[in-house]
Amino acid sequence: MLPRLPSFRRALAALLAWVGMGVAGVRGAAGPDVAGTLPEHHLPALRELLETAGRRSPQLLAQDLERILAGIRIQSTDAQRLPNVGGGLSYAINQTAISSNTSSQTRDSGGFYNLGVTQPLYHWGALQNQSASARINALIAQKAFTQAARDLRVVIRRAFLGLVAEKARVTAAAEAVRLVAAEVAVLEEKKSRGVASAAAVEGEKLRLREVRLDHDRLAAEFEANRARLARLAGAPELPEAAIPAALPATLPSAELAAAVAATALRDGARSTLEYEIHDLRLKDALLRHEIEKVRLRPKFYLSAGASLENSTNVNDNTVNQQGVQRRTVSVFAQWSIFDGFATRAAVREAAAGRRAQERRAETEIEALLQNIQLLERGLRLDAEQVSLAEIRLGIATEGSRVIAREVELGNAPRGDLERSRAGILQAEIRLQESRALLLSRWAELVALAGAEPNR
Repeated sequence: MLPRLPSFRRALAALLAWVGMGVAGVRGAAGPDVAGTLPEHHLPALRELLETAGRRSPQLLAQDLERILAGIRIQSTDAQRLPNVGGGLSYAINQTAISSNTSSQTRDSGGFYNLGVTQPLYHWGALQNQSASARINALIAQKAFTQAARDLRVVIRRAFLGLVAEKARVTAAAEAVRLVAAEVAVLEEKKSRGVASAAAVEGEKLRLREVRLDHDRLAAEFEANRARLARLAGAPELPEAAIPAALPATLPSAELAAAVAATALRDGARSTLEYEIHDLRLKDALLRHEIEKVRLRPKFYLSAGASLENSTNVNDNTVNQQGVQRRTVSVFAQWSIFDGFATRAAVREAAAGRRAQERRAETEIEALLQNIQLLERGLRLDAEQVSLAEIRLGIATEGSRVIAREVELGNAPRGDLERSRAGILQAEIRLQESRALLLSRWAELVALAGAEPNR
């Protein structure tokens, strides 16, 4: 009679049922609704780029191979629990004689075969634990793929929002080139009338070359960053027209950011991918420990076989040779009694690995929660920065209107109006940079807190 299954096996059965249902981890309470607040909800080009990255990004394609391999490993692990069938087939001519009387020869020829089936019966739960471990590792690979896709979305959002700010800088630099070129034309006209000196004209021309160089450098960097982002997302190209001139004025509130962060902090980051991955790795470490603990126990098998083989019998000086059929069924055990303390070392190593995984999970989850807190605090500062930038833009716009009226009345030169418009562009740059930083930080907070809408 086989030994009674220990209580751990019953706990393991519950774990296997959990894995079989495909539960992805312990989920926390439902958090605040963030639908419609991410950058791609307002920027169609970004949404299309993210969809392309989900299908064609080189990074995700490489990560997907790991997920496929983890699924294949399940089959190889489960194979250890299935029957092992083997056999052989031969055609032989057997001739036998007694050495002291070679004239008494006998011959038996024909086809011979053997066929055997071996089925593992009871390995103290080791085979079941190995299958459960393989399935857990497949879930880890799936989670790792999801995490890689999430991190890629964060990077693409940040890069795309940065391109919007870069485009504003390129536009402002082009306007600066136009203004300086206009001033050079005015000075040349004054020089022709003898009002301006040649030195003043050459000085403005030098300044024109400098601002044109700044514009060309910004434009080249803008083009290079667009190409990098397209390559990262696996897109053939990212045309300049796809980059909007301005980011939406509708931004997530500080209260919503605080609610997202509070949800993650309240449930101890259970809604995050990092927690789910560490939880699965800890379960795997526990299974590894249980597997090593039973390494030296006897392993029981069921065996059955059938064969047709040559049999030789000697009676005095008579040799009788003939084919014999055999059919056997047996239960046997294999027992490695002593392996030089290798099992003891393996058990200790598995226990140490389990403790190390517990510590690693605790440290990384703590760092994640701290990062979420820092992002939430940074968002409050970003919101204030956006508010100040909007005020500065409003002041610059109103000042330009005043100067425009003065120019119409003849109380101010037209150059003041052009410079005021350049000031508006500079204020617009700061506003776009502030919005890009806020939206980028918000998207990262939502991603890390596990609050992204289902994709």
